[in-house]
Amino acid sequence: MKVKMDKAVVEFIPENAIETSQLEALWIKMGNCVGDNKKLSPIGTYEPAAGANVARFHIDGLTEEETNAAPELRAPFDCEVYCTICNKTQHVKAGDLIPYCCGRPMEIID
Repeated sequence: MKVKMDKAVVEFIPENAIETSQLEALWIKMGNCVGDNKKLSPIGTYEPAAGANVARFHIDGLTEEETNAAPELRAPFDCEVYCTICNKTQHVKAGDLIPYCCGRPMEIID
């Protein structure tokens, strides 16, 4: 995923169908310019040189219901998904919901 910044505006540009699906789920969770929008607040520090190249954010302003709601990730194409915890695999068709296993959404096998 590409990230572009222009002054106070940040753009997330998905580079494949999986990232498009993930960005759509984030967009829905954050608000879509109608009603109350949410805010992303950074958690901890971002130190790519330290080995873990990941930036974490907390979504501020979510109701308890929104916090506990699972994002509806849909398969962008026919694919196999797997659980990163128990290694279970499953086939899903394009447009189907990506199932949850061990409390988290299964990952698409590239």
